[in-house]
Amino acid sequence: MPLKTSEDALGLIWRSVPLAPHWPQLPNLGAESSFVGQYLNALIETGVIANVQNPKFQVEATDWVDRMTVFYELYLEAAEGNEQALEKFGFSAQGGEGFEAFCRDLERFGTRDAVLLKGQVSGSLTLGMQITDKDRRSSYYDDTLRDMLVKTLAMHAEWQTKRLRKFGLPVLMTIDDPGLYVFGASTHVTLRREQLIEELNVITEGILRQGGIPGVHVCAGMDWTLLFDSKVEVVNFDAYDYMQSMMVLAEPINRYLARGGILSWGIVPTNPVAWEETTQKLIDRLEQNIGELVKRGVDESLLRQQSMLTPSCGTGTLPKDLAEHVYKLLAEIGGLVRGLV
Repeated sequence: MPLKTSEDALGLIWRSVPLAPHWPQLPNLGAESSFVGQYLNALIETGVIANVQNPKFQVEATDWVDRMTVFYELYLEAAEGNEQALEKFGFSAQGGEGFEAFCRDLERFGTRDAVLLKGQVSGSLTLGMQITDKDRRSSYYDDTLRDMLVKTLAMHAEWQTKRLRKFGLPVLMTIDDPGLYVFGASTHVTLRREQLIEELNVITEGILRQGGIPGVHVCAGMDWTLLFDSKVEVVNFDAYDYMQSMMVLAEPINRYLARGGILSWGIVPTNPVAWEETTQKLIDRLEQNIGELVKRGVDESLLRQQSMLTPSCGTGTLPKDLAEHVYKLLAEIGGLVRGLV
């Protein structure tokens, strides 16, 4: 979100999505609150990555092996249930400002009418493509660096899910991995389907261990069967601009829905075109998209029962008034669809 205080952000969240509130990511507060830097605390604390402002794996350090050893010892302790070790995979004090404000709000005022709480963590492919070594090579293509990154995100997702589960509601933990759209592209032929699914499952398993609901968000067209074939239970896609990538997947969608999977429709655009949209136009667009899938053989009953509505992407890079408008449209659509307004 583009807001600069947790209080303003939480006010907008509770007004707009009171049934499924989320903690606010506030990238305008600095690198520690950014999409890349927010989840790297354990790697920075162990010296594997030098700093959050310009994160790079310190493979050239003379004591690199010692740093890796410290990290893996911390990971093993956390994976075996050591509370203090798991805490190291949480947020830094600054990076966790929005998250901690959300928790304080829940402690003070309770969960109100919420039916679930939503958290989020960045995905390993997207982060691995952006975090490099000293030679500016993407860390994702190094087996050891990728392994440390995946394990860090898995432990963070588990830690975050555990914290939110204390409030007594189901927790939807979404892995934001927009980089997955490059799978299958000629520019990234070395990406392997089995490896990507395995990495998603490693992070997902941390969420499941704490009783959470694992989801994935990708704000572009991609091979959605990659997610359908993983342990992910909620697939959040941009249904405004990239609906076409779902249209050819009737059979995989039916299999996904049959196993209890949920489609999360990003129906509200998160760009200036949102100013031109109305609640009714977006509902009509949603109904048209549902109708097209049903025509192609998707089970309408399951599809309608197992759907959620969201913006098409985050609003962190938008002007404040546009972000507020996006949330307003979402609230109005949800109200009309559920017969509340």
